[in-house]
Amino acid sequence: MNAQALSVCEDAMLTRRQWLSLAAGAACLPLSAPAHADYELEGVRLEDSMTAYGQKLVLNGAGVRRRGYHKSDVVALYLPERRTTPEAIYKLDGVRRIQLNLLRDLSSSTISRVFLSDFKQVATDEEFKKLIEPLGMIGAAYANIRRVSKGDVVNLDWVPGRGWMATHNGRQLSSVDGVLAIKDELAYQIYLRMYLGNAASAELRNGLLGLTKLERAS
Repeated sequence: MNAQALSVCEDAMLTRRQWLSLAAGAACLPLSAPAHADYELEGVRLEDSMTAYGQKLVLNGAGVRRRGYHKSDVVALYLPERRTTPEAIYKLDGVRRIQLNLLRDLSSSTISRVFLSDFKQVATDEEFKKLIEPLGMIGAAYANIRRVSKGDVVNLDWVPGRGWMATHNGRQLSSVDGVLAIKDELAYQIYLRMYLGNAASAELRNGLLGLTKLERAS
């Protein structure tokens, strides 16, 4: 990737003028602690199924994402149907959800920087150049959150016909034109690679693919 393209992307990710404060979210999206949970991982309680955007989703799997020696979040993958390979998940129709349950406090600048680094690692140079505008929108939305705290929940969803939607603690991220919806499925596919591709740790990937047994909640 050339330095100019990277600079444009970084500048776009830090732009906040396009975005409003978080707007009230859809009622169907859960807050950080569901009243009833079926599984538990690192103290995070996870439901076996939920309804999002009018579609029932099931927990495909979950795992812990690490940054160096630190555990950063519990990642849960919800799908319309359970799948055990990345290829099958990429091709699956319907709503797909990556849920991030934060285990640490993080600033918006850290979130944006880590997201860009991870995305760049799994995207080709050509893909990255095509997606500078969507990446800028995502980065600006993250920046508008300002900070996430331990116990917060961030949902990143692909919704057919609407696009890539995002929420923080059940509140949907919005732009000046309304609810944030990035209508670029390639961007979301690459985002899934961050968790299911070869760049992800085997521990996290196997957990999300349902190959690691989860403990039942007490």
